[in-house]
Amino acid sequence: MTGPLSVLRAARPGRWQAQSSAGVGLVLTAPALILVGGLVAYPLTSLVIDTLGPEGRAALVSVLTAGASRQALLRTLWVSFEVTALAVVLGAFMAWALCTVRSRLWRVVLWIAVLAPFWMSVVVKNYAFVLILRQGGPLNRLLVTLGLMDSQQSLLYTEGSVIVGMLYAMLPYAVLPLFATFSGVDRSLISAAETLGAGRARAITSVVLPLAARGIVAAATLVYVICLGFYVTPVVLGGPGTPFVATMIGSYVFEYFDMPGAKAFALVILLAALAAVVAGQALSRLLPSAGDR
Repeated sequence: MTGPLSVLRAARPGRWQAQSSAGVGLVLTAPALILVGGLVAYPLTSLVIDTLGPEGRAALVSVLTAGASRQALLRTLWVSFEVTALAVVLGAFMAWALCTVRSRLWRVVLWIAVLAPFWMSVVVKNYAFVLILRQGGPLNRLLVTLGLMDSQQSLLYTEGSVIVGMLYAMLPYAVLPLFATFSGVDRSLISAAETLGAGRARAITSVVLPLAARGIVAAATLVYVICLGFYVTPVVLGGPGTPFVATMIGSYVFEYFDMPGAKAFALVILLAALAAVVAGQALSRLLPSAGDR
């Protein structure tokens, strides 16, 4: 029996396939490949080639041996580590609260607190901390009233103020991955641990943390890599007394006009970020995931 449907099927030259050909896929991804090649691959390749050249090697040795540049590098690595540790710890508490809090009002308040740094520009966030931490600011007056500091002292332009500003900016980058990780943990396992005699705190540390270990390492790696490239916060809150690698690179480019030195510094911090990513990946392979039972 023939009908309109059979006629259409016979007239159709070919059937639609869910998977496109390799040529179509290449054409569709060509714009992204061009952008990645022009904005990522080419600059990084040029940076490595220029730094490993004769002039670049001399600048690299100077960067690693000069006292000011070495101090800036060590400060960047250490402060980034401190901010990462604080962000992961505080972010874990906030992420767990977001997963377990039952009050809708408190959940909304927590989400606003987590996402608020995303809603403000870098300049607004940093100058808000300038008003809070400066001499005569509200926090300074409170500490003077409590007798914890002298009225002539200022919390601004210190390494601590840089840590506070970076921590506020990086908390969402720790909370969001940890929230996704904790959401994948079966909370009935906590009840089972409590049934077997474990307290609430022990049940969380012995059940949740091992299963969320990979997510914690991933969040820490993400936060640490981003912290290595901070520029505005050290400049605004730290001042000239607490230079970071990014601020030193800016000085090499705009003040000293030393492009080989800037490239050498950039390569060093790039290798530090790459080492953090590799270490995080290696550690993650040794840890259980939230899906393991």
